[in-house]
Amino acid sequence: MQVAWAIYKKELKVYFVSPLAYVFLGVFLLLAGAFFYLGVTMTGEASLRVMLGNLAIALLFLLPLLTMRHFAEERRAGTFELMMTAPVPLWAMLLGKWGATWTLCVALLAGTALFPAILAYYGEPDWGVIATSYLGLLLVCGAFVSAGMFSSSLTDEPVAAGMVGVVLLLPFWIAGTLAELVDAAWLRATLRHASFLTHIEPFSRGVVDTAALAWFGLFTFAFLFLTWRSIESRRWR
Repeated sequence: MQVAWAIYKKELKVYFVSPLAYVFLGVFLLLAGAFFYLGVTMTGEASLRVMLGNLAIALLFLLPLLTMRHFAEERRAGTFELMMTAPVPLWAMLLGKWGATWTLCVALLAGTALFPAILAYYGEPDWGVIATSYLGLLLVCGAFVSAGMFSSSLTDEPVAAGMVGVVLLLPFWIAGTLAELVDAAWLRATLRHASFLTHIEPFSRGVVDTAALAWFGLFTFAFLFLTWRSIESRRWR
């Protein structure tokens, strides 16, 4: 665990000593501000529902760009081989990299704390719904980061890794919409169960759904496992 902690701190330092984290923070807060304004003015509600829902879509495109450097950049820079021969357990490397990027997501979401404060000043927001909505977004971030890491393990080109990450995640996002277009009941149920929207929806209503928690946990673990297998296969080539 000490090795994973060391990798976590190193990766987090890489983010915050480079302009990357600050560029993402600026873009993210700009989008959050626009979504907040549009949501309040269009619905007239003291709610973050519109903002948080649209931020989830934005993260689907932004997080693969954030994770694309994890392994693709290492291979392009020629440090991947050194990393693979170092006496570092692969699970510790994956956990450290995933944890650092997820922590950056926490920092991004913390930057939006101004918006609930504005709602509290002018109205009476439902703090339970706000809390569970943020919990849902954190779970989404963990899932997106794991899928982005997997895409980064597949290619030597960081930009291609980012695009692959979006392509991997997009079907899980639109699966719920596709479910409404099919006639077969079993296929409709499968698509709904595979959809991010299905499992985010309870959190947006203020409900902490244990089935949704399990789904996000399984999704995150599955892609971390696929990343581990992908790197292991490259190690012995």
